[in-house]
Amino acid sequence: MRVALAVVLSLMGMASCGGSGSSTTKSSPTGDKAAAARIVLKQGDFPSGWSGKPHAADPSQGATTKELGQCLGIGDVAARTTADVNSQDFSKGQGATVTSEARFVQSDAQASDDLAGFQGDKASGCLEQAMHSLTEQRLPSGLTPGNLSVQQLQFPTLKDGTAAHQASFTIPVGDTNMPVYVDFVVFRAGRAEVTLATTNLASPFDSKLEQSLAEKMASRA
Repeated sequence: MRVALAVVLSLMGMASCGGSGSSTTKSSPTGDKAAAARIVLKQGDFPSGWSGKPHAADPSQGATTKELGQCLGIGDVAARTTADVNSQDFSKGQGATVTSEARFVQSDAQASDDLAGFQGDKASGCLEQAMHSLTEQRLPSGLTPGNLSVQQLQFPTLKDGTAAHQASFTIPVGDTNMPVYVDFVVFRAGRAEVTLATTNLASPFDSKLEQSLAEKMASRA
């Protein structure tokens, strides 16, 4: 479970690999940060049984983001970000986790380019490459993730557009190989790029809850 959560935390922010374009809406770091904080998931968005802990930043996230941006052929987000807020890391039992992020870039055009990258034909392959690297880093020496694949995930369109992918792989747990499912959803609302990442062991994450959480963030974006 710790491996799966570490992978998700490293993936956060990859939806915000900045593109190109000139500013069409006014940006304000202070205002953008407040808006991002309103968007991300809160404890009250979840049904009973879920609990949140302070977000655990992953030191490899920056490198992962840069590598993914290179794979997709879009630029580095660092120079274009005006605000970046992570939610708490939420979990239920030993099998399910949810985390979210809202990032603002300088222009609508940049955000549109970013989303197009994650909707494109290369996205699943680039995410699979990143997942291979992340899981191998976090598994004990000599162990590798099994049957890793990434495919597009059908998901309702939110705000100015949505991209969704599902990764699946196995990790060794005792004498068995445990299936892990990671869903990665990003939607755009103007200059805001909002990411929802979920994990579940043994079976895919509850699709109704996943859509409900995304829609709650969209309603605040």
